Amino acid sequence: MSSNINIQRICEHCGKPFRAKTTVTRFCGTICNGRHAKQKIRDLKIKVSDKEVKENITSVINHPVLMEFLTIKQAAQLLGLCTKTLYNILQSGKIKAVRLSTRKTIIKRTEIDKVFEQSEFEAPIREKPKKNPHPRYCYTMAQAQDQFNCSEKALYDLIKRNNLSKFQDGWYTYVLKSDLHSIFNQNR
Repeated sequence: MSSNINIQRICEHCGKPFRAKTTVTRFCGTICNGRHAKQKIRDLKIKVSDKEVKENITSVINHPVLMEFLTIKQAAQLLGLCTKTLYNILQSGKIKAVRLSTRKTIIKRTEIDKVFEQSEFEAPIREKPKKNPHPRYCYTMAQAQDQFNCSEKALYDLIKRNNLSKFQDGWYTYVLKSDLHSIFNQNR
């Protein structure tokens, strides 16, 4: 089936007039058709890119760092905390907030900045750990029970009642010999 139609058309890509053999022909040749297809893909990519840029701009504008008033969730995200921790800080009074309704609490950005303007945190000075006496100056719990002829419970109650220090080294729990002798000599 051949067509005897010759229609005068204008190419949609280059704009030059041409003779079309069908009623649906849009381009003067395969070159213009391919160029139009590539241009269509390019335009689509540009449109997607423009949409991403607009979304990024709106997200930057709504970023907690730039906002003057923050919700609890935004403030927690800004500080790197969970919301429960932020609520605890609000209750302690370190940061002031305004409760607009039962479900909406707002924190002014300057209030968060004030927290960091306060004096810096001073780490507490750690005391040196108390060094345990040598085991030759101590009784193990079993030795103390044998020496003073008492039960395990009675010995533990005596240690607790008199605030005697005991320490553990490996498998054994030790108590100073001098402490036990002074207590048992008082009881005689």
